[in-house]
Amino acid sequence: MAEVSEDATLLIATSWQALGRAVEGDEKASVVNCAVVIVFAGFFVEANLNHILEALGRQADMEDFFKPSKPGLQQKLGWYYSEYAASSKATNKEALNVEVFRRELLARFPGFEEIYRFRNDVAHGHIDRSLTNLIDAKRLRDYSKAIVDDLFGIAQARGREIPRLVTYDMAISSQVNQEG
Repeated sequence: MAEVSEDATLLIATSWQALGRAVEGDEKASVVNCAVVIVFAGFFVEANLNHILEALGRQADMEDFFKPSKPGLQQKLGWYYSEYAASSKATNKEALNVEVFRRELLARFPGFEEIYRFRNDVAHGHIDRSLTNLIDAKRLRDYSKAIVDDLFGIAQARGREIPRLVTYDMAISSQVNQEG
Protein backbone atom coordinates (compact mmCIF):
# COMPACT_ATOMS: atom_id res chain seq x y z
CA MET A 1 0.00 0.00 0.00
CA ALA A 2 1.22 3.50 -0.74
CA GLU A 3 0.15 6.86 0.62
CA VAL A 4 -0.40 10.07 -1.29
CA SER A 5 2.02 12.48 0.33
CA GLU A 6 4.59 13.07 3.02
CA ASP A 7 1.84 14.65 5.13
CA ALA A 8 -0.28 11.51 4.91
CA THR A 9 2.88 9.59 5.70
CA LEU A 10 3.34 11.48 8.96
CA LEU A 11 -0.25 10.79 9.92
CA ILE A 12 -0.02 7.05 9.35
CA ALA A 13 3.44 6.90 10.96
CA THR A 14 2.20 8.63 14.11
CA SER A 15 -0.74 6.25 14.27
CA TRP A 16 1.53 3.24 13.69
CA GLN A 17 3.94 4.30 16.43
CA ALA A 18 1.12 4.88 18.93
CA LEU A 19 -0.37 1.51 18.03
CA GLY A 20 3.00 -0.14 18.60
CA ARG A 21 3.26 1.43 22.05
CA ALA A 22 -0.28 0.29 22.89
CA VAL A 23 0.46 -3.26 21.70
CA GLU A 24 3.61 -3.37 23.81
CA GLY A 25 1.32 -2.99 26.79
CA ASP A 26 2.39 0.27 28.41
CA GLU A 27 -0.69 0.40 30.65
CA LYS A 28 0.08 3.92 31.91
CA ALA A 29 -0.08 5.30 28.38
CA SER A 30 -2.63 2.94 26.84
CA VAL A 31 -5.54 5.40 26.77
CA VAL A 32 -3.32 8.12 25.28
CA ASN A 33 -1.84 5.81 22.65
CA CYS A 34 -5.22 4.43 21.63
CA ALA A 35 -6.67 7.95 21.45
CA VAL A 36 -3.78 9.00 19.19
CA VAL A 37 -4.42 6.01 16.92
CA ILE A 38 -8.09 6.91 16.50
CA VAL A 39 -7.61 10.67 16.11
CA PHE A 40 -4.91 10.15 13.51
CA ALA A 41 -7.14 7.65 11.70
CA GLY A 42 -9.58 10.52 11.17
CA PHE A 43 -6.78 12.86 10.07
CA PHE A 44 -5.60 10.18 7.64
CA VAL A 45 -9.04 9.91 6.03
CA GLU A 46 -9.31 13.68 5.64
CA ALA A 47 -5.78 14.15 4.27
CA ASN A 48 -6.40 11.54 1.59
CA LEU A 49 -9.87 12.86 0.77
CA ASN A 50 -8.43 16.37 0.36
CA HIS A 51 -5.73 14.98 -1.93
CA ILE A 52 -8.28 13.12 -4.03
CA LEU A 53 -10.48 16.20 -4.39
CA GLU A 54 -7.47 18.27 -5.45
CA ALA A 55 -6.25 15.60 -7.88
CA LEU A 56 -9.72 15.46 -9.44
CA GLY A 57 -9.76 19.25 -9.71
CA ARG A 58 -12.97 19.34 -7.66
CA GLN A 59 -11.86 21.10 -4.45
CA ALA A 60 -13.35 24.46 -5.56
CA ASP A 61 -16.59 22.80 -6.71
CA MET A 62 -16.98 21.14 -3.34
CA GLU A 63 -16.26 24.38 -1.47
CA ASP A 64 -18.77 26.27 -3.66
CA PHE A 65 -21.43 23.64 -2.87
CA PHE A 66 -21.15 24.47 0.85
CA LYS A 67 -20.82 28.26 0.67
CA PRO A 68 -20.93 30.27 2.80
CA SER A 69 -19.87 27.53 5.24
CA LYS A 70 -16.54 25.74 5.18
CA PRO A 71 -17.14 21.98 4.97
CA GLY A 72 -15.88 19.60 7.61
CA LEU A 73 -14.77 16.03 7.09
CA GLN A 74 -18.27 14.53 7.11
CA GLN A 75 -19.54 17.12 4.64
CA LYS A 76 -16.55 16.55 2.33
CA LEU A 77 -17.06 12.81 2.42
CA GLY A 78 -20.78 13.19 1.79
CA TRP A 79 -20.18 15.49 -1.17
CA TYR A 80 -17.56 13.19 -2.71
CA TYR A 81 -19.78 10.16 -2.24
CA SER A 82 -22.76 12.02 -3.69
CA GLU A 83 -20.80 13.17 -6.73
CA TYR A 84 -19.07 9.88 -7.54
CA ALA A 85 -20.83 6.89 -6.00
CA ALA A 86 -24.27 7.52 -4.52
CA SER A 87 -27.44 6.13 -6.05
CA SER A 88 -28.63 9.72 -6.48
CA LYS A 89 -26.73 12.99 -6.42
CA ALA A 90 -27.41 15.59 -3.71
CA THR A 91 -28.52 18.88 -5.23
CA ASN A 92 -27.86 20.96 -2.09
CA LYS A 93 -26.06 20.65 1.22
CA GLU A 94 -29.28 19.94 3.12
CA ALA A 95 -29.79 16.80 1.01
CA LEU A 96 -26.56 15.39 2.46
CA ASN A 97 -28.20 15.33 5.90
CA VAL A 98 -31.33 13.44 4.82
CA GLU A 99 -31.53 10.20 6.79
CA VAL A 100 -31.68 7.97 3.70
CA PHE A 101 -28.51 9.53 2.31
CA ARG A 102 -26.70 9.32 5.68
CA ARG A 103 -27.59 5.63 6.04
CA GLU A 104 -26.28 4.96 2.52
CA LEU A 105 -23.08 6.92 3.24
CA LEU A 106 -22.41 5.20 6.55
CA ALA A 107 -23.15 1.76 5.08
CA ARG A 108 -20.56 2.43 2.37
CA PHE A 109 -17.92 3.58 4.89
CA PRO A 110 -18.15 1.39 8.00
CA GLY A 111 -16.45 2.87 11.04
CA PHE A 112 -16.56 6.40 9.68
CA GLU A 113 -19.14 7.69 12.14
CA GLU A 114 -17.15 6.46 15.16
CA ILE A 115 -13.88 7.85 13.79
CA TYR A 116 -15.50 11.18 12.93
CA ARG A 117 -17.28 11.56 16.25
CA PHE A 118 -14.15 10.62 18.24
CA ARG A 119 -11.99 13.06 16.26
CA ASN A 120 -14.48 15.89 16.70
CA ASP A 121 -14.96 15.15 20.39
CA VAL A 122 -11.19 15.38 20.90
CA ALA A 123 -11.15 18.70 19.01
CA HIS A 124 -13.66 19.97 21.59
CA GLY A 125 -11.75 18.65 24.60
CA HIS A 126 -13.68 15.42 25.23
CA ILE A 127 -12.30 11.87 25.05
CA ASP A 128 -14.70 8.96 24.60
CA ARG A 129 -12.80 6.54 26.82
CA SER A 130 -15.05 3.66 25.81
CA LEU A 131 -13.10 3.55 22.51
CA THR A 132 -9.59 4.07 23.90
CA ASN A 133 -8.71 0.41 24.09
CA LEU A 134 -6.50 -1.68 21.85
CA ILE A 135 -9.32 -3.62 20.18
CA ASP A 136 -11.30 -0.53 19.15
CA ALA A 137 -8.19 1.46 18.22
CA LYS A 138 -7.04 -1.32 15.86
CA ARG A 139 -10.55 -1.75 14.46
CA LEU A 140 -11.02 1.95 13.74
CA ARG A 141 -7.51 2.28 12.30
CA ASP A 142 -8.26 -0.60 9.94
CA TYR A 143 -11.56 1.04 9.00
CA SER A 144 -9.75 4.29 8.18
CA LYS A 145 -7.39 2.46 5.83
CA ALA A 146 -10.35 0.67 4.19
CA ILE A 147 -12.21 3.98 3.79
CA VAL A 148 -9.20 5.55 2.11
CA ASP A 149 -8.78 2.54 -0.18
CA ASP A 150 -12.46 2.83 -1.11
CA LEU A 151 -12.11 6.57 -1.80
CA PHE A 152 -9.30 5.85 -4.25
CA GLY A 153 -11.32 2.95 -5.68
CA ILE A 154 -14.27 5.25 -6.34
CA ALA A 155 -12.04 7.61 -8.32
CA GLN A 156 -10.50 4.70 -10.19
CA ALA A 157 -13.94 3.32 -11.08
CA ARG A 158 -14.66 6.71 -12.66
CA GLY A 159 -11.50 6.43 -14.76
CA ARG A 160 -9.24 8.56 -12.57
CA GLU A 161 -6.09 6.84 -11.32
CA ILE A 162 -4.66 8.92 -8.48
CA PRO A 163 -1.13 7.85 -7.56
CA ARG A 164 -0.11 6.97 -4.03
CA LEU A 165 3.61 7.69 -4.09
CA VAL A 166 4.82 6.98 -0.56
CA THR A 167 4.89 3.31 0.40
CA TYR A 168 3.43 2.13 3.69
CA ASP A 169 6.85 0.81 4.73
CA MET A 170 8.28 4.29 4.22
CA ALA A 171 5.40 5.79 6.19
CA ILE A 172 5.99 3.69 9.28
CA SER A 173 9.74 4.20 9.23
CA SER A 174 11.55 7.43 9.86
CA GLN A 175 12.80 7.46 6.25
CA VAL A 176 10.32 10.04 4.94
CA ASN A 177 9.96 11.77 8.30
CA GLN A 178 13.66 12.67 8.31
CA GLU A 179 13.56 13.95 4.73
CA GLY A 180 10.64 16.34 5.39
